Amino acid sequence: MFPALLNFIKPHPKRHRPFLVAVKKMTGVRPSSPLLYLSAFRKKVENQTQKETNMHYERLEYLGDAVLGSLMAQYLYERYPKGNEGYLTSMRSKVVSRKALNKVAIKMGIPRWISSNQRGRRSGTTSVPGSALEALVGAIYVDKGWGRTKKFVYQNILDSHINFSQVEREIVSYKSLLIEWFQRKKKVFNFEVVDENGAEHHRRFSITISVDDEPLATGHGQSKKMAEEAAAKFACKKLKINQIGAPSSRRSK
Repeated sequence: MFPALLNFIKPHPKRHRPFLVAVKKMTGVRPSSPLLYLSAFRKKVENQTQKETNMHYERLEYLGDAVLGSLMAQYLYERYPKGNEGYLTSMRSKVVSRKALNKVAIKMGIPRWISSNQRGRRSGTTSVPGSALEALVGAIYVDKGWGRTKKFVYQNILDSHINFSQVEREIVSYKSLLIEWFQRKKKVFNFEVVDENGAEHHRRFSITISVDDEPLATGHGQSKKMAEEAAAKFACKKLKINQIGAPSSRRSK
């Protein structure tokens, strides 16, 4: 199905055997094309330049991101038969967010096997584990196909590591939640910068949210975005807004 990737099916150095055993343990998948999985963790192999290694990794990450998103959409569609489009979209964005994928990757033990120079190159960031997980999904898809990848994502990621009751309660953006509520209630609203002070490198903004020309809430932050989010959070609490579009029932696991 993927002729261009036949070059991945070749003997692998013995030093990589512990890694491949770990892959089997964390995924339940026995690698048929070991080099795919080495590429998913950005590991260099013989006669491969760093540029080539990076390219293979990025291609797998791209593919895995798309496959994971599609499987996540299908999983939620089946799990929440009464969930509307807005609810399903919100749930999917939270589950496949970089923060959520990083947590899953850490629980699975992925960081231990990421190339040490990759960890060092991006130390202080939090994107590497989740990106490696996406690349791993891409590797399984190329190696085993859709059905086996679906089983891995459903069983080893979603059912094993995602607490959907907790995800339902998470609010990624109070501003988005508030705006959706305003639109449903057909309210006229406005976010206005009412104060801006401080040195150039340490600005502080104050933003007031008004509804029907009446002030509702004010928030502060080191950027307009942070101040808007703070004001929106305060407004949601005042209006007692939680989640929008949550389904009243769902299928059992």
